[in-house]
Amino acid sequence: MAKLEITLKKGLNELKFGLTMDEVKKMMGNPDDTEILDDPEEKTEIWYYWEDGITVFFEMHGVMRCVCLETDHPDSVLLGKKISELKESDIKELFVKNKYSEFETEVEEWGETRISIDDAVIDIYFDKGAIVSVNWGVDYDEEEEPIWP
Repeated sequence: MAKLEITLKKGLNELKFGLTMDEVKKMMGNPDDTEILDDPEEKTEIWYYWEDGITVFFEMHGVMRCVCLETDHPDSVLLGKKISELKESDIKELFVKNKYSEFETEVEEWGETRISIDDAVIDIYFDKGAIVSVNWGVDYDEEEEPIWP
């Protein structure tokens, strides 16, 4: 992928939420590694593309569909800014400027700081003030059905 443009609630470039596993495989090729989380509520399959710095999360919605993405690629662009250039102190200002307002900050047990912006369906992880990874997903309606882009 050339430019990695994170689009909130939609996806990453042409890698859109709602794509099936076959559609993602046609676009990205075979994953470097996979993992299955067998939660009693929801089965999740995770595909890792280490070289691209992209992780794809699938959940069952009739068929397994992409519902969440994560990237640690430093050239990924979030709201017009490269993530490698953003610091923890910049995030709230950037999101407020883009009309988002619901922020929650928590220090994870492994030591990273997570800022969640619920109305943007995004979690941003930091280590010593620098972005480690960005995880964002599809939005859901009141009946908890995904709103596909």
